Amino acid sequence: MTKDLRIELEKGRGPQGMLLLHGLTGTPGEVLPLAEYLSRRSVRVLVPWLPGHGTNPSDLARTHWTDWAQTALQAYDHLARRCRKVFVGGLSMGALLSLLVGLERPTAGVVSMAAPIDIQDFRFRGLAFFRFFQWWTGQLRGGVRNPQGPVHVTYPTCPTSSLYEMKKLADGVRARLGSFSRPLLILQGRRDSMVPPDNAERLWALAGTPHKSIHYLDRSDHVLPLDYDQAEVFHRVHRFLQTGGKARGTGKRFNGPV
Repeated sequence: MTKDLRIELEKGRGPQGMLLLHGLTGTPGEVLPLAEYLSRRSVRVLVPWLPGHGTNPSDLARTHWTDWAQTALQAYDHLARRCRKVFVGGLSMGALLSLLVGLERPTAGVVSMAAPIDIQDFRFRGLAFFRFFQWWTGQLRGGVRNPQGPVHVTYPTCPTSSLYEMKKLADGVRARLGSFSRPLLILQGRRDSMVPPDNAERLWALAGTPHKSIHYLDRSDHVLPLDYDQAEVFHRVHRFLQTGGKARGTGKRFNGPV
């Protein structure tokens, strides 16, 4: 195991790998069902913990976006030493980190699930100011509409400083998207209560790669791998890996059947 890399799951065999990254205040449980699905289909999956997570919100307050990025890149390198080609995917902030890895490493493709690429809310844009006066945000639970789905485990609150760090990550990634050249699959819930769904269109427009597609999940909220459209998410991600990002719908907005 790579030094200092806290791994929740590494499983599966085969020449193809998939790194999956969880979101801010969340846990690997957000992406574990997808990881298990892929591992049963001859994909080697790796699911790490991001720094500051899985303990308490005070630990999260002491981390920076560069800590999360370093872990994502380290996890990619760990998997790349074991697989011929590696895809990267993530949920929410994990999606931002996946895009960053796609800019920094020769990934086979990137899966972005509910990426907060450009949130226009004035409170989000004012975090550089607000973080000095408000230490914690309010209740962050939710993000899953399906009452029969797995429990979405998160910290009950989030340090305002951590939201500011995520904003800096988003700003940095957004500024570089014109040079993004990897195949890109964008998944977005139409009923997302945390990231406005039009962020998917924004990401599609900014990403420089010609190999990109958007798929909206009509019934789902924010945590796509745990919600109503879970089966469709799994199928589309697996299909993306099978085709190397060159599936039908590549190069245009697309929401029809594969």
